[in-house]
Amino acid sequence: MATLTVQGVEDALLDVCGSKGANSTQFLKELNLALPRLYNMGMWRDLVFEDVVTTDASTFTIPDNAESIISALVDSDGSSTDYSFPRTVRSQFHDYRLFGRDDDAGEHTLASMGIIDDGYSATVEEPVDGKTYQLQLRTINPDTNLPNGNTETVHVTYSDGTNTSDPDVDEDNGGNNGGKFTCNNEDSSDEFLTTTANDITSVSEIRVGPLGLSQPLQLLWVETGSSPTVTRVAASRLQQANQVTRYRRYRIDNRDDKTVTLRLLLKRKFQKLLSSTDVVYISSLNAIKHALLGSIAEENADVERANYHWSVCRALLDEELDAHRGAAKPVFRVSPAGAGGSTINIM
Repeated sequence: MATLTVQGVEDALLDVCGSKGANSTQFLKELNLALPRLYNMGMWRDLVFEDVVTTDASTFTIPDNAESIISALVDSDGSSTDYSFPRTVRSQFHDYRLFGRDDDAGEHTLASMGIIDDGYSATVEEPVDGKTYQLQLRTINPDTNLPNGNTETVHVTYSDGTNTSDPDVDEDNGGNNGGKFTCNNEDSSDEFLTTTANDITSVSEIRVGPLGLSQPLQLLWVETGSSPTVTRVAASRLQQANQVTRYRRYRIDNRDDKTVTLRLLLKRKFQKLLSSTDVVYISSLNAIKHALLGSIAEENADVERANYHWSVCRALLDEELDAHRGAAKPVFRVSPAGAGGSTINIM
């Protein structure tokens, strides 16, 4: 079955398993409550995908639509020749628990440790040590103009190493410490807004205002005094109301500051559905139907009925995954003689 948009799921299931009297807005809320549980129940069809990440630092973040790394190939040479080889992904502070922290090495880990989970970061890319930046809120292709309205805001808390910004003061405030970007009428023909402050060295929080944004925007680091302009990504996609950015970060060994290329197999993360054109990656309508019915039963405190629907939902997803794999299924083999051994006259 093809993957559907929110509108496609609504057309198929609104009258079948939506709550009584639900309209499109209510059905979207019900999907946003039920689907996260489906995404977290397993690595179902279309919930695993591949992506390539590059970094010139000792840390990197995975895309915002990814939950975690399943496996990784790392090319640490940075040349045109591909020297990719598999790397083990290890839990948070794995190397610190074994060896302690080497402050002289900064955020670098040992090459033998592979890839270390480093928790979450407020930004996609970190600023380069010793350099200062401005922050720039700008459109994402194909959009060329900022949203037109005084209610759409993004609030950033940043620091110059000594002072911290006020996320509720406009970014062009003469006091040089404003972190509030407001998309208003006078800026509607512009592609970006830039902070007056140009000595920024870190960001601790990026938050979308309570009414959200009518179109997705990105936030960039702009290196002060660079020519041509050098930028790094601070936030890749801002739109959801009250969204606070959290990007999954990992550490690697890159002491030579080379451009490291990582080919990653990733577990897809559920992202809140905002419009009728958003994609629902769980493609089984029957599974979604039982998930919605299970959620409704939970709201009515009907535990037995809720457990029934969720168990059927899991069984349907298992069956779909089995059909999706085809011949590529794990095979369990037992050798009576053990690894590398032999048994005489065994039939």
